[in-house]
Amino acid sequence: MTDVTQLVLEVQKSWEAPGQPHPILTAAGDAFARSVGYRLYTVTCMLAGGREVERIHSTNPEVYAVGGRKPVLPNAYTQRVRTEMKPFLAKTPAGFTPLFPDHETIVGLGLGCVMNLPIVFNGEVLGTVNLLDREGVYNEDHVEPAMMIARQILPALLEQSA
Repeated sequence: MTDVTQLVLEVQKSWEAPGQPHPILTAAGDAFARSVGYRLYTVTCMLAGGREVERIHSTNPEVYAVGGRKPVLPNAYTQRVRTEMKPFLAKTPAGFTPLFPDHETIVGLGLGCVMNLPIVFNGEVLGTVNLLDREGVYNEDHVEPAMMIARQILPALLEQSA
């Protein structure tokens, strides 16, 4: 794993670039790739009212298009990420299948583990960073480094909600 502090600083440097939020989201993607890895990286933004999220970044736009929306469902995932404001980790499909309506699509892409990282500001979850990879790739040791990087996309989410 690459030094996370250096990666965080690289993402922060991207805050200066024009054309936001693309530079921040791209820099964060590079940082995730160099630290914890991923096969799919998306970012969702909570919409007004908190009943729906909209995708603002995707490394697989053919399947998970930017602008795509999903309802926020009342389940254990929502409780953990949106209410408790804590990361969600599922190491195998069994950990996310009952919670994600698109689990067949995820598994069909060869993805079997997921980290959902809430971005919190002023007591609210503004959105999530969603990292997916092959089954068993992520474990508890990956969560905090990924969260350190994920928090750096806050300016992008603040701009989306402005």
